Amino acid sequence: MLQNKWLLLLGGLGILFLLIGTLWNHTGAVVSTLGGGTTQNPTASASSSGTGQPQRNGGASNPIIQMQSTYDTELTQVIDNLAGVNSAVVMVTLDSTNELSVANNVKKTTQTQNGGSGQSSSQSTTVDNSVFTEHTSDGSSVPFVTSQHSPTVRGVVVLVNAKDFFVAKAEIIDAIGHVLDVPAYKISVEPKRSNP
Repeated sequence: MLQNKWLLLLGGLGILFLLIGTLWNHTGAVVSTLGGGTTQNPTASASSSGTGQPQRNGGASNPIIQMQSTYDTELTQVIDNLAGVNSAVVMVTLDSTNELSVANNVKKTTQTQNGGSGQSSSQSTTVDNSVFTEHTSDGSSVPFVTSQHSPTVRGVVVLVNAKDFFVAKAEIIDAIGHVLDVPAYKISVEPKRSNP
């Protein structure tokens, strides 16, 4: 009887930690910012076009929307070519835009003055931190990029019409997981509503 109480207590703590972890992860994610810097709901930023493919608004001005649209289009083409899949609509959300790390020129100058016997000494340090630039073939200067980090995929939603939905769902989750290096729990595959 005592062992069952401990198991129930540990199970309850496990569920509590899962809930806290789920809430903790959603607070820091940025979906996208459109126009004047307001955060939009990902479903509000996608509108259905005549082809059944989500159309992202503001794609030319916002790189995150451009990347999401590219992922959407390419994944839709791949999924539509799977055996048994009639039509698919894909929506990908990203955490943030690309991050670039640039090289810096750091110049540190230290001056020390001794006042002689019994007098105080002073030391001053000057740090000059400037971005290292390189010259292009047309003569302009651009920052030297040391590394570039692509945004991480926050989630993928796929709506699909398929002959055998459950087989198609497994194949789609496997394909997206390999293409985008996304764990299966971030991929949702749902049946597409049939139009009357």
